[in-house]
Amino acid sequence: MNKVSINNFSEVEIKILNKLNEYGKGYIVGGAIRDILLGLKPKDVDFATNLSYETLKTLFSEYTPKETGKSFGVLRIRINNIDYEIAKFRKDIYGKEKKVSFVDDIKNDLARRDFTINAMAYNETEGIIDLYNGQKDIENKVINFVGNAEERIIEDPLRVLRAFRFMSRLNFSLSENTIEAIKKQKDLLKNIPEERITMEFSKLLLGENIKNTLTLMKDTGVLEIIIPEFKATYDFNQCNPHHNLDLFNHIINVVSKVPADLELRYSALLHDIAKPVVQTFDEKGIAHYKTHEIVGADMARNILTRLKLPVKLIDTVTEIIKKHMILYRDVTDKKFNKLLSEMGYNNLWRLIEHSIADNSSKNNEVVSTENDFHERLKRAVEKQMQVTVNDLAINGKDLIELGFTGTEIGQIKKELLDKYLSEELQNTKEEMLNYVKEKYKK
Repeated sequence: MNKVSINNFSEVEIKILNKLNEYGKGYIVGGAIRDILLGLKPKDVDFATNLSYETLKTLFSEYTPKETGKSFGVLRIRINNIDYEIAKFRKDIYGKEKKVSFVDDIKNDLARRDFTINAMAYNETEGIIDLYNGQKDIENKVINFVGNAEERIIEDPLRVLRAFRFMSRLNFSLSENTIEAIKKQKDLLKNIPEERITMEFSKLLLGENIKNTLTLMKDTGVLEIIIPEFKATYDFNQCNPHHNLDLFNHIINVVSKVPADLELRYSALLHDIAKPVVQTFDEKGIAHYKTHEIVGADMARNILTRLKLPVKLIDTVTEIIKKHMILYRDVTDKKFNKLLSEMGYNNLWRLIEHSIADNSSKNNEVVSTENDFHERLKRAVEKQMQVTVNDLAINGKDLIELGFTGTEIGQIKKELLDKYLSEELQNTKEEMLNYVKEKYKK
């Protein structure tokens, strides 16, 4: 485990800390300390102090301080395009609405925090203040709540997902005490707005330890609260020689093997969600899942819309799910180039990565991919870069003579380029003119 010293911080951060301690008490707190101990570069450096809000505004007036929450005693300053938050020592008061009361002691401030690994403070004079064994938990790679675990969850049920986020992103485990508290209080998540749920869930999906995290979310009953449709995948025997894993374990295998790209992780998570819905059996007792990619794309759209994810992400995920079986078939260069034209580079890259992960999570004695799709993607892109609409045998003047005007001309030329790149048309004037005449009959 790494050590924390004043040398871990920038000149600006040291200057802020020194100013706080010149006029009162000041500490660097929370995630920055955790990240340094883990050998990571802190994303944010936050400060806590016993100085009054008005004093802070005066001390940092040259940086145009902004009140990000006067009632919470939080001031934000911006130096060299970096935002810093300076907060008064406080403790949280939970009721119908969350409130805070201000305190004079850092110990009370640390007691309000969620996990031991986030409940540490540092200044140069005192070193690390670690009242809840956060350093020991970092060394043991374990997540523990500060104080009474159930109370911390009741205060803010979203902390359940935060625990899983740290498990996934930091490659930690959850302590038995943490797991038991989550099991008892998980239903409180149902009262949390979807936007807050989705923000944490999306973050945890990108973690390295996602396979173990999703497994524990299943075992604690949390996963089905977020996505109820997942319950049908648990212990679901796929009854097919292509699969030696039950459906849930196949899915989490795929999720863990795709790159940490949010669209890809959601695609992997939901790609087989429809299998329990469409399952049929043949006379030999072998299960089949015809149209599961089509039905699954619709189910995924409903799930992601319910989670209030961005429309662009939803469209990407549903497209990948709908097409995730395509690369298992005989994909000619013509078909591959057409896919590139339809999907664009980024989404075809995602489809390839998904197919590789999906295939490696099946019974490899039965299923195998026959070529390097990434190499084919590279060649297809190179081909597309060599030809633009300006290189077509047909031009705007030709289309005007056929009676087309304005935006129509640009749309037709793009269509002709796509047809050429997918090898459906040759780049000859005669063939392209005949295609346009036949399709549009101007």
